[in-house]
Amino acid sequence: MATETKTVPAVLGPQEEHFPDKNASQIQQAVSALASMEAKLDELSSQLVDMKRRLSLYAETETEKAKSEVLEQANREAQSSLESVRKSAQSEADDIVAKGDVETEALRGRITGKISSAVDVIVKAVQSA
Repeated sequence: MATETKTVPAVLGPQEEHFPDKNASQIQQAVSALASMEAKLDELSSQLVDMKRRLSLYAETETEKAKSEVLEQANREAQSSLESVRKSAQSEADDIVAKGDVETEALRGRITGKISSAVDVIVKAVQSA
């Protein structure tokens, strides 16, 4: 088979020559490049969806960790506060008991002092009867 060569009139110049095979090849290369870019865009889109999913999962995990840490800290502070209140109440109760003991001893002392007076009154009442 013989190949045909087209000649272009001299008016067009060398940059304006048109070869159908060359144009088809360039179009095919452009289509191939676009298809390749589309495949890469699809891959990037898929990676983006996966990254969003992983980021969401990571954020959820970190949120749960932070929530757990905050709850633990709040529990520790509450326990510390309760222990402080308990110690304060125990100290106050001990003071009340000690004051009651002192007042009981003072009352016993007064009762003891009054017993001899009561005995004297009873003896006098028995003797005069």
